[in-house]
Amino acid sequence: MEPNEDLNASTFQTYMYLVKVGKPVGPRDVMRGADLSSPSVAYRNLQKLVDLGLVIKDEYSNYVVKEKVKMRGYMWFGKTLVPTFIIFGFVFVGMLIAEIAVLIPHLILGSSIEEAFWLWIITTVASALLFLATAVRFRLKPKNHP
Repeated sequence: MEPNEDLNASTFQTYMYLVKVGKPVGPRDVMRGADLSSPSVAYRNLQKLVDLGLVIKDEYSNYVVKEKVKMRGYMWFGKTLVPTFIIFGFVFVGMLIAEIAVLIPHLILGSSIEEAFWLWIITTVASALLFLATAVRFRLKPKNHP
């Protein structure tokens, strides 16, 4: 099942609020917490999430997340949905730190540095910037198709 294809921005916002709260809440709480325009919008979103099997309604008419869905291009870290590109970006930042740690003694001692090493550093910087910029773009895009 690919529930993320059925979630519009408002429904996704409702779902993310329910994940972050982590406890049963009613439509009015969802309206306030997810910054929706009315309780009826919250109720429609909640019903859609129930129909998709992502949320359950308890005996007190409160709603709680049944399961966190997997979404292409994202990973869950606790209650936070993070673009996978950010992980790759941080891997390259770590590599860059290691490369600089190797470079500094050579610069201090005045040793020669091969041109290939400079190319390696430039490639690492470019890769880190590319992945981090893509992660920011994923994080800021409208959540019509998360």
